[in-house]
Amino acid sequence: MQSVTEQEAPAVGRRGGVYTSATLLLAAVVGLSFIGLGFVMPLRSLYAREAGASSGEVGLMASSFLLASFLAAPLAGWCSDRFGYTRVLWIGLALRGLITLAYIPAGSAVFFIALRAVDGAAAAAVLPPARALMNGLAPRDRQGEALGMLSAAQMGGVLLGPPAGTFLAASLGYSPSFVVASVALYLGALSVPLFLRGRTGMRGGVRPVSGSPLTGTFTRPLVLAYLLRGALAMPGGAVVAVWSLYMLDRGGSLVLLGLSFTAFAVPSILLAPLVGRLSDTYGRYWPILLGTALAAVVYLAYGTELSPMVLVITSLLEGAVLTAATSAVDGLLADHAPPDARGRVQANYSAAGTAGSFLSATVAGFAYAIAPGVPFVLVSVVLLVTVAALLLPGPVRVFRLSTVTGLSG
Repeated sequence: MQSVTEQEAPAVGRRGGVYTSATLLLAAVVGLSFIGLGFVMPLRSLYAREAGASSGEVGLMASSFLLASFLAAPLAGWCSDRFGYTRVLWIGLALRGLITLAYIPAGSAVFFIALRAVDGAAAAAVLPPARALMNGLAPRDRQGEALGMLSAAQMGGVLLGPPAGTFLAASLGYSPSFVVASVALYLGALSVPLFLRGRTGMRGGVRPVSGSPLTGTFTRPLVLAYLLRGALAMPGGAVVAVWSLYMLDRGGSLVLLGLSFTAFAVPSILLAPLVGRLSDTYGRYWPILLGTALAAVVYLAYGTELSPMVLVITSLLEGAVLTAATSAVDGLLADHAPPDARGRVQANYSAAGTAGSFLSATVAGFAYAIAPGVPFVLVSVVLLVTVAALLLPGPVRVFRLSTVTGLSG
């Protein structure tokens, strides 16, 4: 297969197709890596609890991952802009493959928490550079759709990985799932230098980075996108921390647990590019507002006594409404990201999401000890506050300005 370089991408601002060999290869790499991550996504907390970790310590595992990712994101973003997105991407994937194998001999809560922290630092070097590269590969008027395609590939991994991983764990134990996950991550890492060479159009593959890491990355529209990302990431933090425990304590099996992840992923795969395209054409505001409001209703329902099968079905709705909101926020971010700071903007965006997930995961682990539904009710409250904030004049003006200037519709 012929390698694809960033030089082959259409310049941002031109009109053109989204589904090129470069964008499809990038989506395939992201999808493959998330198949690997999906294999162990629902297993880490169960594996740790079997090794003696408490629900609070399981929550700290998620928190350490998110805190480390938050702290590492600015450096990863700067390196992406300085040395090239593909170079940082393959290093991040390779590190995550190695760390995934290290879970097998882990035997104490302290080790699990520390390992998740290292994993979080490596994770900061995966999605942000991949998303920044997609910003450069896709035409200006199709950014929402292109990022939606990347999200669909990510969710494709979540669709395929958890059911296979939980089935393998139920049949052969946890270790084979961690091995398969590592292999998938390494395949993704090897694919980047083979098929997406990190050429930037600059001599030696190095691009100039103007100003400090903060220059041009905290305009009003970008700050709004960061804040929305933080709020919409809070559901994911609660899920990472306690969803596996929640499903099993409700009487679900490992198979139903895997199916709940699949149910969440299916709407994302089907809807993310479509919602992104619609927000490219008609604006970002209404998908964000309505998606966030409906997500608040879903998480309020999770706080009640739902059966495991109903939880699986409700996960379909959860995936659909969160996809609508996050795809439109992705587009808002891409509309306003300076071309020479895409890596830093995506890193800030990732850090904002990590901060939201960190707060949610930290609280969820301890709130779960009060009652299993409490973490999800708290998430619902945050989402309702976000909806109320979106109705204020300030955010409305930002969206209206974007539409008038032709940036989001």
